[in-house]
Amino acid sequence: MSGPRNWQKNEGQKNGTKVKKMLNPNPISTPSPSPFFCPPIFLPFALLLPARTELRQKNDGRKIKTNNQRLTSPSSPPHFSPPIFLPQNFLPQNFLPLFFLLLLVCRAPAAELPREFEVTPTVITNPPPFLTQVRVPDALCTAVNDTASLLVVGHKSPSNQHLAVFRLDATGRPGTNPTWLTLPKPAVLATNVNYPLGLLFHPRLPLLYVWQDINGPPADKQEKHPAFTNYLEFDHLLIYAIKDGALELIETAAHGTSFHVGLAGGTIGLDHTATTLFVPNSLGGTWDEAGIGYYALDDQGLPQDPDKATVQTRAKPPARAALPTTKAARTLAAVQRKRTHRYYPSGAGWFAGSQAMIMGGYSGCMVADFNQGSLRQSWFNLPDHIGNCVIAGHPQLPAIYLALQNSPRLFQIAHADGFVSLLPQLATVTGAQFIGTPVVLPKLTRVAVGGVRSLHLFGLQPDGRLDGRVEQIPVPCAAVKGLAWSEKHSRLYLAVDKPN
Repeated sequence: MSGPRNWQKNEGQKNGTKVKKMLNPNPISTPSPSPFFCPPIFLPFALLLPARTELRQKNDGRKIKTNNQRLTSPSSPPHFSPPIFLPQNFLPQNFLPLFFLLLLVCRAPAAELPREFEVTPTVITNPPPFLTQVRVPDALCTAVNDTASLLVVGHKSPSNQHLAVFRLDATGRPGTNPTWLTLPKPAVLATNVNYPLGLLFHPRLPLLYVWQDINGPPADKQEKHPAFTNYLEFDHLLIYAIKDGALELIETAAHGTSFHVGLAGGTIGLDHTATTLFVPNSLGGTWDEAGIGYYALDDQGLPQDPDKATVQTRAKPPARAALPTTKAARTLAAVQRKRTHRYYPSGAGWFAGSQAMIMGGYSGCMVADFNQGSLRQSWFNLPDHIGNCVIAGHPQLPAIYLALQNSPRLFQIAHADGFVSLLPQLATVTGAQFIGTPVVLPKLTRVAVGGVRSLHLFGLQPDGRLDGRVEQIPVPCAAVKGLAWSEKHSRLYLAVDKPN
């Protein structure tokens, strides 16, 4: 009578022979790899599997070759790695579930970032090499022109030095001594402080558009103020030509009862074809209603006569034209306006889609679609949040970025040709207080937003969405508003109050 040990021996021999015949009926055929085959690269995982590659026989010490050992024969394909054999029962059987659990964890995709999330920024004490600082105290706006190698910073100053113009070298580094320009104002308002709010270079023509404002009566009392007629002569829009590396004033516009005065926000923007210039802070049907103000531009980038102007946001961009040679700036007063039925201010940042304009406003943004001269508008309101919002658009991806002012919140909103789509992505940054307009850094896949004594850099995913990474850079500036990005030099220019 054979005992249990002899039964195990006989069954093992029988099974081994049977498996051999089934897997390799033809000695010339190529054997298929065993399910327990373990290349060296997977050795750490193999340690968690119970050994089943050998069966020991205690009677005579002989070993039965299993199908795994046959992989080392001369008939094995050359691309198979040598197998690794582990002794039987190297680890107990209960490690098998642990192995599969570990395998699932390792293969599980990373958790998708929620649509709304909070993040604590990583503080960077040493400024990154792409950040270039210039000293212009109390800066309000900044613009850079890569073609003309000019950096212009606007700030509020009682000394009537409003624009600091820096010449850039071949690497994009600004000079130490800028040229200062004074923005014009009527003599009757000589004692009032005027200040720039927005700067914009034309993408093809050597032009700089400047939007300025001036200290005035409270907004809710301007219409009935006894001296308000003096403000009707103040021109908000100034157009400078770039000539021999210098700025020359060639035209002024946007004055009269069509605009508010004394506001602290508002900027200018061009449509997709750069044939229409949008301006902020215009009045709608009533004193407290925001309007959409715009000028149709001629082929020289200058405002046309309103009677001849037509808005065509889908027109082909005009060819580059020479600027007029004028000795003195000419004045054009009239502006075309459309009602919004919303409270002012308007024009807190613009983005030009191929079919519509997106404008920052109060508690959201507006989509403006011009169709045969009429304005079709729709408002996108932020859920659960109110306040002034400024926007900037990604120049290469269908995404806009909206910063809720005096708050720690930045929104990313998808759009299709300028029409807002999908729900916004919201990042709430611990300890942040945003007060500046977002600036997109395409080459670095980031978005920069200014705050109180700090600059925040948000990481972006390939589709333009926020990736959850936020870096905070302390800077010597009470309110970080003077930001501009140079795609040519891969530099982010920052105006600070004092040297770092």
